[in-house]
Amino acid sequence: MLAFIAFVLVRVGPAVFLEYRQLAGLRTVSVFFALGLVGAVALAREMSALPWPPGTERLERFHMRALLAAAFPLSFATVLALSTPTLWAEVSKARAAQLIPMTATLFLRVVGVGLPTILLWLAIGLELKRHGNFELKRFVLMQGRDFAGVLRDWVPLLFILSAYAWMDAVVGGKMSEEQDALMASIDRTIFFGHDPNELMQAIIVRPLSEWLAFAYSFYAVLYPLVLGAVFLFGGRRALRESAFTIGAALLVSYVSYSLIPVKGPVLTRTFDVSLDLYLLASVKEAMMDATRITWDCFPSMHTCCSILLAWCAWRHVRRLFWWVLPIVASMPLACVYLRYHYVIDVLAGLVLAVVMTQVTKRLNHNPSIETQSA
Repeated sequence: MLAFIAFVLVRVGPAVFLEYRQLAGLRTVSVFFALGLVGAVALAREMSALPWPPGTERLERFHMRALLAAAFPLSFATVLALSTPTLWAEVSKARAAQLIPMTATLFLRVVGVGLPTILLWLAIGLELKRHGNFELKRFVLMQGRDFAGVLRDWVPLLFILSAYAWMDAVVGGKMSEEQDALMASIDRTIFFGHDPNELMQAIIVRPLSEWLAFAYSFYAVLYPLVLGAVFLFGGRRALRESAFTIGAALLVSYVSYSLIPVKGPVLTRTFDVSLDLYLLASVKEAMMDATRITWDCFPSMHTCCSILLAWCAWRHVRRLFWWVLPIVASMPLACVYLRYHYVIDVLAGLVLAVVMTQVTKRLNHNPSIETQSA
């Protein structure tokens, strides 16, 4: 990560780090939000597993009554959101597919307001069950230590995820020659003189388009889903391994974006057959297109990171792996079919994913670390 920061400083100078609005992109916010939800689930599981010590009946009743106060911000935010006339006006005008990103945004806002007090209530309950009383100094010290550990595990990855938004300024600030023509030429060489993006036009049908648009958009959800599950069921060591694998691959790709800028077929070419995404068009637009930077094709991180996230799920949350496998398996095809990437981008993403799994195994002092629970 330090090497990447040095690269950015040499490339364009420190001004890019002053763009605070770029520090919280969609993936960063979603992963940070998942951290809060996973923390709440982990605290709830730990608290429910402990019995109340003898003689603490009054504390138990007080803690249960305090849940009303803890849940008040969540309840208030929900009522306020649902009673806003503007919301219902937008809902009435929205198409069916637009309701998905609108609902997700509303959920993030409402739960984001109510989550801190729920976390505090759970942490206090765990403290009471562990010790049979509440001491503020002990509580602050223990929670501060735990919070510092959580920051140690999550902040580097959140920083790396946020760096995606900087790369538009980094690449554009010191532009290398665009390499789209080269990538298209390599694709034609691989396919014996034929253009794979044009060949794809022969198989374009709406059901396939909708599925691949869904798979491509689900990429944003894979990060919080897999990393949250790894943290919850695999523990901090599993999370650190996964965060290293994903974070290092992302940093390699960011440098590649700057040195080998590629826009992709969707931004540089026109095609005879249109992609009719009647249902998923607005979802893909909200989750992917609206946050995409200009030069982010080589290598394909949709391909690389979806494979790496599936690999992390295989190692630490085996059941989740089988749920995400159909989406991950569809990702390379989606990248080319939807015209975001050249085939060579996808192949480079595959190679980077394989390299990162091997590097992670070599650096891991305990390569047998795997949990197949949940």
